Amino acid sequence: MGLDQYAGLRDENGEVKEKFYWRKHARLQQFMAEEFDNQNKDIKNNSSEQLQHLGFNGGQGGVKITTEILQRLEDAIKDGYYSFFVNDGFFWGQQFQEESVKEYKKQDKEFVSWAKEQLKNGEEVGYDCSW
Repeated sequence: MGLDQYAGLRDENGEVKEKFYWRKHARLQQFMAEEFDNQNKDIKNNSSEQLQHLGFNGGQGGVKITTEILQRLEDAIKDGYYSFFVNDGFFWGQQFQEESVKEYKKQDKEFVSWAKEQLKNGEEVGYDCSW
């Protein structure tokens, strides 16, 4: 039980095919949860009422990655996701979020670089999670 995150190309049904995988990277999830909310203002989270404040979960379509999102993500990575501190998120590993930022920094940068290239090639890139 816990937060599993993945990103990759989106198939014809909008499902994300895993190319990158993170486990309990709470600040990345906080970043992507805000992007999900921006893209889906009319969608109510499918999680239980007690956990709804934690944001989106698998089965809601995830985040469609754009060049603008990648720029914001690149900025967030540079400043250690400073603006994306997670106060809560039992399933997310918020208790070791500082360590996760450091542990995943290289992979986060690799994802941004890869995603930029995919978007240039006309591919659709997505991010999704399950907790």
